[in-house]
Amino acid sequence: MKQLFFELIQVATDRRECLERGPEPEEWQTLHELAQRQAVAGICYRGVERLFEFGLRAPQDVSIDWMAEAEEMKEQNEQAKTPSYVARYYDEELCNLRQSSEDYYVLNRPMTIEDVYRLFLEQRLNMRVVIDYYFLLLKTERRYETLKTSGFPYVLLRYFGVRRFARGMMWVLQEVMGMERSQMLCKPSGREGRFILQEMLDGHQKLEMLKRYQRL
Repeated sequence: MKQLFFELIQVATDRRECLERGPEPEEWQTLHELAQRQAVAGICYRGVERLFEFGLRAPQDVSIDWMAEAEEMKEQNEQAKTPSYVARYYDEELCNLRQSSEDYYVLNRPMTIEDVYRLFLEQRLNMRVVIDYYFLLLKTERRYETLKTSGFPYVLLRYFGVRRFARGMMWVLQEVMGMERSQMLCKPSGREGRFILQEMLDGHQKLEMLKRYQRL
């Protein structure tokens, strides 16, 4: 199911054309629930629509509920007085389907891997953040990041585990978004990435996260 979920996100964000296999009726409901929990129901519905041309359709009750959510998000985004700072990195259609929430971003500056790391430790990392960060890295060409600097900032990042976390996040972006190695901030780590994905999708264990990352 997780793989189908990632593939659906890739279809929605133009990273692939179709799923490897068609979901069973009950799996569509699970995909919808996953998308809701990860705050990407609107974005994933774009993928659901694109699958129509391949003959892959969710059961009617799931499809209607999903469509209603997506339309509500679109209406809210279109009526918003102040467009989301993060959403500027999306294309127009996806921007309107992005579930808005600015409570975890520093206003008026791009998100960095340090921000993503903080959200992870605060148990607020979800798939919406992953997609946000993916588009931001692509559009800003990583110029806001500091992982490759030297001196005191580098030592500070090492101390707080950001560099180790960053390697895991690059693997997550590779698995979820199909990001290419040349677009990554640093070399990916499957071991760290699997831990991040498990914590994000299956429930957080804050003590374990602190033990893992609050050390050199």
